[in-house]
Amino acid sequence: MAMRPLYETQQDRDNEQSMARIIEGQFDCSLTKMPIKLSLDYMATRNGSAVAFIEARQRKTPMQQYPTYMISLYKVMMASTLTQATGLSCFLAVQWSDMAGICKLPSDGISIRTGGTTRRGDAQDIEPMAYFDVANFKVIGGAANG
Repeated sequence: MAMRPLYETQQDRDNEQSMARIIEGQFDCSLTKMPIKLSLDYMATRNGSAVAFIEARQRKTPMQQYPTYMISLYKVMMASTLTQATGLSCFLAVQWSDMAGICKLPSDGISIRTGGTTRRGDAQDIEPMAYFDVANFKVIGGAANG
């Protein structure tokens, strides 16, 4: 079975880093990038001990443009597995064009539908997606720099 290509760019990594700095400042923690096999982007630590896991995302649209936020059901399942294995919460942090927000992952009121992206022409980008209300996000910062 062939490996799927990695679509992450340097810009994606830079955006992730800027989101990480917002979270570190807001929640007095340090974020450590996790290996791809663990599925979520960061482990948050305080005084050397893990306190949470975080998936960081970037969107070019304003926070309120869509009533729901869509994320791969696989990410939600991995978050659930990490929480079961460690007892630690997982969070989804999103930097929209106008503000940054964070919410628990999984979040209340999830609906599952087929979705994904067609922009890369990769059939595996269409998959079960979890949709949840943007109102679940707590605003933690303003517009991205740049």
